[in-house]
Amino acid sequence: MKNKNTLGLILLAGLLVGLFAACSPSFRKAHKAYQQQEIQKARSGFEYFLQHPKYAAAAHFFLGKIDLTETRDLPGLLAIDQSLAQADSLFAQLPARKARRQTRRYQLDSTTIRDLRLQTQRWAIVGTRVRRTLPALDSLLEGLPDPLPELQPEVDDTRRDIVNAHLETSDYDTMTAILRRHVEYVLPDNYDQTRRMHDALWPAFIQKYTPCEIDRFARDHPNSFAGRDCWLAKIQPLLCTGSLAQLLGFHAENRWTAIEIVLLNHIADKAETADTTALNENQRQHLRDLQRRNLLRRQLQNQPGQLDTLAVKEQALEYIVRFAPRYSAFRLMEECLQFFLNGENYSSAIDLLERARPAFPDTLPAHCQSNFDFQRRVKPWIDGKLPILRGMPKNMSRQKLDILNSPEGNEFSPVVSANGLEIFFAATGRRDNRAGADVFTTRRDSLNGRWSAPVLVPELSGFGQQVPLSITADSRQLLLLWNRRLYLSRRSGPAAPWSTPEPLPVEGIAVMGKGQLSADGNTLVLEGAYSAGSAAQAPDLDIFVSLRDPATGAWSRPAALGADINTDGEEASPFLSPDGRTLYYTSTGYPGLGSSDIFVTRRTKDDWTHWSRPVNLGKEINDTLPHRGFTSISPDGRRAWLSVDGDLWELVLPPE
Repeated sequence: MKNKNTLGLILLAGLLVGLFAACSPSFRKAHKAYQQQEIQKARSGFEYFLQHPKYAAAAHFFLGKIDLTETRDLPGLLAIDQSLAQADSLFAQLPARKARRQTRRYQLDSTTIRDLRLQTQRWAIVGTRVRRTLPALDSLLEGLPDPLPELQPEVDDTRRDIVNAHLETSDYDTMTAILRRHVEYVLPDNYDQTRRMHDALWPAFIQKYTPCEIDRFARDHPNSFAGRDCWLAKIQPLLCTGSLAQLLGFHAENRWTAIEIVLLNHIADKAETADTTALNENQRQHLRDLQRRNLLRRQLQNQPGQLDTLAVKEQALEYIVRFAPRYSAFRLMEECLQFFLNGENYSSAIDLLERARPAFPDTLPAHCQSNFDFQRRVKPWIDGKLPILRGMPKNMSRQKLDILNSPEGNEFSPVVSANGLEIFFAATGRRDNRAGADVFTTRRDSLNGRWSAPVLVPELSGFGQQVPLSITADSRQLLLLWNRRLYLSRRSGPAAPWSTPEPLPVEGIAVMGKGQLSADGNTLVLEGAYSAGSAAQAPDLDIFVSLRDPATGAWSRPAALGADINTDGEEASPFLSPDGRTLYYTSTGYPGLGSSDIFVTRRTKDDWTHWSRPVNLGKEINDTLPHRGFTSISPDGRRAWLSVDGDLWELVLPPE
């Protein structure tokens, strides 16, 4: 009886094994279903073997092939690539005998897996390039941190193309992504755009987020004014939930925070709706002081001709003395100085600076060394301006060329022919602009001295930036800055059309910017730099000279003019007088009224390295605004042309 029971159990076990074998999937059956295009059946079979010690690699591979026929979206492609990477790893771990058997039966090997990964990654790259967005790029880089080596150049090219296509953005998050994660892929020709981004970050942030979120801005940009401010932790909650009284109290107690302007704007917004009767008398007086400052600033910007000079000075000094060394006090002093310079009220400008100077201490609080230290620069800033303002007045006049300036456009870089009868200039925003900066021209009537209405020069204008720089004495060669490269155009006579500009064959330094040809066309002075700088740091511009061999036409490698002219600051916008010995240029390396002033120097020897000490051209020409320098001077040295704040001006200079 016992033997019969044992035999029955054996037969039952065998039956169960047979039934299980008949019901359980086999990899061969899954592969056969795949070959016969029974996709759902094949998928189910392959999924069963994803953890199988023998067939896991093959299962991942064939599932990848199936998925690749059904998806082109980026997340799906990246998931397929990860699965294929796992297949490659699992296949490499198989014993050699089992690997050879799968190669023979299923045509599976490391090369086949790699080829499928190559196809998958390439489609992911192409899809990212088509989408052309930074989020898609970030997804690609995150999902494909180590692309196959032969595809790395394609990833880099895609990254470079997408990043450089978004440099005109005004979106804060896009700018932040570029500056924090992709800045090394910005092309050198576009470095100036990323440098401008740094100045635009906070305005872009405040367009998208609230002042309450300033801590986010500080985290994103730890070297910014907010990231370095020692009082961020105190001021941030006030920007979220602080009452008007609390905001005024913080401003009254804190003279040093770099977030002051953000705080003042928040106070102004809060005061429009807050109940000011709850403030004590000191707080109400504080608020009135801030409101009077805001009103004065608006009047300086919008109604300067209606203001009384003495009243402006006394009102500004009252605020400066009470609120210095806060940045708001310095900024008001700077704006009032420009107002006095515009009105040629030099005595008021001097009095303003002399009386404001003691209000600015030389040091910062001992516990805050990371904050911006503009306060340390205020006294040197004042001390550099006072000697220029005290200088003897020069007998000169200036006239805005209203016939050439348009209300909607921005005109700059006037280039005047030697006979003074023809002007070329660059302009943006005019109704007849094509795109970017184009070249316009006008002629002066030799009888009545009037300029004709400007017209566009079609052969010198087009896509991008075209800026005239200088014209030779015979009016037959015109030097231009064409999309940040020096170009030369020629004509056979004053009425003839200009030739298609060609690159000026001058090489040897990394940066070549605004330049000017001598009267005979054989000498080029230009702003340039040995290094292109970086996406965050501007190049160190100096003044260079290049000489043309009259016999061969070859230009020499640009040579720096030497330490008599070039400083640790930025030297730019050179203009060489018709005699070839007097140089006008802008510099930030010497004391001046603005961030860059126009200076003059003269060659003391026949070489190009010995010059007289540069002289600031004075308060009649320079002011607190940045200057682009002279672009033309008449042969007798009595007239000069330049652009100031988007308009063209003609100056009558005093005799030497």
